[in-house]
Parts: sequence; structure tokens; C-alpha cells
Amino acid sequence: MQANFRNLGGNPKFQRLAPQVAAVQANFRNLGGKPLELWVAYLSAEYAAAGTRVLIRAATPERVKALDQALWTYDRESFLPHGTADAGGAAAQPVLLTASEGNPNGAEALILVDHSVAPEGGEWQVIDYVFERNDPAAREAARQQWRLWKEQGREPIYWETDAQGWRRAG
Repeated sequence: MQANFRNLGGNPKFQRLAPQVAAVQANFRNLGGKPLELWVAYLSAEYAAAGTRVLIRAATPERVKALDQALWTYDRESFLPHGTADAGGAAAQPVLLTASEGNPNGAEALILVDHSVAPEGGEWQVIDYVFERNDPAAREAARQQWRLWKEQGREPIYWETDAQGWRRAG
């Protein structure tokens, strides 16, 4: 299944993916049945194009491996420099994939998948919590994270996917 995701943020009816904000922006990104690996790749590429360093945190080494493969193959016409935390040289990577805590590449953007827990610290400019609402466990984990961020005084933003990219839905 090949989709055209080139215009993720250029369409005026869509928000830019790489916000320039001083406070931590909390985004909930509902895949709506779309392939996680592709959407995470395109989201990472948008941030990287804006000069924002990215850390992608998954729950398992197997997911890290799948995401690593997706970042190599998501777009035949471009290259997204990235690496995995276990491969070494983490600090030099503009996009880093890991199943561990911490921020070894000094990223400003954190993308969480597979129910990964968001840190409480404020070292991030933006945190994206990516989930599949059609998965009951993922939906419940996202609800819990939403409530936690609301309790912490954050104002989460809810996004959904469609054929054009991410659409702010809430």
C-alpha cells in the first residue's frame, strides 16, 4: 500500500507538524487504522526538516527494529538520517530510536509509540503520543496519558490521520 504523504503540513487546512513553542506541547496522534511505521517516519521527517532533533521511544527492541527499517524505506526519493540507541553514536543522531529511558541525542521532540510512558520532565519542546484508537488497550493507555497531562496543567492537542496527513481534530 503506497500513499502520498508529501504534503503533511503545507496545506493551509493542516497545522505544521513541527511547532515552534516555548512550553511542552503535548500531541495525541490517532492513527485511525493507518500504518504506524509510515506515519512515525513522516512525522520524524517533518521535525528533522525543521531542524528539530527527534527521539522515538518504543516499548520493545522488536518495535525499534521495525521502525528503523521503516525509516530506511518509507520514501525512495529521500533519506532520513537516523540510528538506534544500541548501535552506538546515539548523541550524533538527529533521529534516534530506542526502547530505553533518557534522551541520549539531546532531542527536542519525543515520539512515543506502543504505550510508552511520557517523562514528567520538561526537556522536550513537543511530545507526540501515537496510538491506534481501534486497539482497546492502546485507546485506554492514551486516555490515561491524556488525563495525566491534563492534571499536570498541559493542554493536549488531538490529531487524526486522513489522506492528506495529520488533521487537528479536537
